[in-house]
Amino acid sequence: MKCLLFVATATLHLLAAAQNANNCRPTPKSRNGADFVLTEQPDNANLPALADLLSSRRVSVATVFNDGNHKMTTDSSGRKLWEKTADFNDQDTAKWVPQGITSTADALEVGTYEGVDGWIVTWHRDDDKSVRVTFVDKKDGSYRHALLVYPEEGSFREVPVHAGGVVWYGDTLWVVDTNNGIRVFDLGQIWRVDIGDGIGRVGDKWEAREYKYVIPQKRWYKWTSSFPFRFSYISLDRTATPDTIMVGEYQPNTTVPIRFAQFQLDYTTRRLRMDGRTAEATWAYCVDIERMQGAVQADGKIYISRSNGADPGDLFGWIPGNPAKNNVGFYPRSPEDLSYDKRGQKVYGLTEHAGTRYIITSDVSKVKF
Repeated sequence: MKCLLFVATATLHLLAAAQNANNCRPTPKSRNGADFVLTEQPDNANLPALADLLSSRRVSVATVFNDGNHKMTTDSSGRKLWEKTADFNDQDTAKWVPQGITSTADALEVGTYEGVDGWIVTWHRDDDKSVRVTFVDKKDGSYRHALLVYPEEGSFREVPVHAGGVVWYGDTLWVVDTNNGIRVFDLGQIWRVDIGDGIGRVGDKWEAREYKYVIPQKRWYKWTSSFPFRFSYISLDRTATPDTIMVGEYQPNTTVPIRFAQFQLDYTTRRLRMDGRTAEATWAYCVDIERMQGAVQADGKIYISRSNGADPGDLFGWIPGNPAKNNVGFYPRSPEDLSYDKRGQKVYGLTEHAGTRYIITSDVSKVKF
């Protein structure tokens, strides 16, 4: 009897260890999604009054796309390069580094938004105290930077996050905040401001560090589980029902947990599906791949980018339940976030290293699983 009790107790301990969300060593690697919790915080209380104050400056998403003041070029491999001229250099600048990518194919099922087919890219400033986003028109490669801002009483300030990943969903822009969760910005409240180096209200002007447009934060999904999770990247799966976001962790090695978690979306509200104000992941998994910079799922397959220092980056093809296949050297050095476009089954990616910064469109048929 004592032996049976010991065996039963040991089995329960093994099962508990295997399901420990903060320990990725035991197998199987699946984890209980309910342990991964985001809590929606109240919408920014300063946004409505600020929106009224700046109502005459409100512009549409299409206005920003159509107001491009820089232009990408295309190399012989079809990769898009940022503008590099004698007066302006996004390709090599050390002040800003590209991180996340999303597209109009994420924004709406039809794949375009207000008649535009394009990308939005996030850049973190070198001190991680500000984020700009870039509206790129795929038609001609023209682009315009805008600044993300946090509404305060009668003004706004910069947003101090790394912005490692981004998802465009309807009129909302979801940006990861590494240690805290996900910030959501309002693309229905883009404001044209005065050109000046200040931030927020400056006398009788509104300024945003020399940028012409700002996009305000409207809400925040706070990480409220008892263990830490690193929000390194985010992506949208429009092939799932309902629409689902996936967040994941970058870690330099596998001595610490490296996990994915998926949360379902409510397309009618552009919010997470919640019980009250709490959202639990519907799927979570430990993934023993170090240096993951981005991941996106489509049609049950997961595409994972990995950086390798100065060497070319990799793209893993993974069907959960099977070993991941490494497509070695698939990307140039320093690949980052990924996004999927089911029109033509394309994966969009980008690279961050100065001098070799690209937006890359890849046919999924070239990815081995």
